[in-house]
Amino acid sequence: MKRLFTVLISLLVIFPALAQQVNESAYERYINKANYDQMVPGFYLQGNKKTEAKIKCLSPVDLQNDHIAFTVDKGKGDEDLAKSKVSAVNYDGKTYIPENISDSVVWVMLGSEGAIRETIYFDPIPKKHPEYYKVMHLVTNTTTQEGYFIGSLAVNFNKIMAEMTKENAEMSQKIKDRVAGYRFIDYKKIVAEYNLWFQNEYPKRIKYIGEVPDFQALIDSETNKY
Repeated sequence: MKRLFTVLISLLVIFPALAQQVNESAYERYINKANYDQMVPGFYLQGNKKTEAKIKCLSPVDLQNDHIAFTVDKGKGDEDLAKSKVSAVNYDGKTYIPENISDSVVWVMLGSEGAIRETIYFDPIPKKHPEYYKVMHLVTNTTTQEGYFIGSLAVNFNKIMAEMTKENAEMSQKIKDRVAGYRFIDYKKIVAEYNLWFQNEYPKRIKYIGEVPDFQALIDSETNKY
């Protein structure tokens, strides 16, 4: 009994410490630091107009700086392109878009497209001269522009997600009622299911940058996880 008590006390000490640890290299799964300031093949969008070009890779902190323009080369040498004139940019195999968060515009990495869009924001730590970036996932209803960080969804998930999916009244009600398969742990499946429904109902409303995702495959993958 004494040994068991000692183990329990140790766990109480260790677990909070582990919870406070941050994986400072997690962002490197998404970003290749070696390509910072390098010109690489990509494209940018201005509305529906797509332009192929070589584009300078920006670090996440420089991407958020409105005073640092995109440097592009369309074949006639480098030129600056203000971020305000771009609706999306793709370099190093990743697409970035401007997103409205808390009344301000930030650039985020596009994860999955759809009526509810999934993106990633890289939060610099510290802010001015970052040593690493905290990876923060977001979901945004592209119709209402209502967006939330995934971490904040855990609180009042049934109310928040039900509001985001309200155009699908049946799904929204399942989320409100906390039906199995429609809870916070299932948010990826819910997003994919809503996107599939929305694409079938309104096939021309969403303007995709890439190919339309295989939403059914995403649903099946998430459903079989548990």
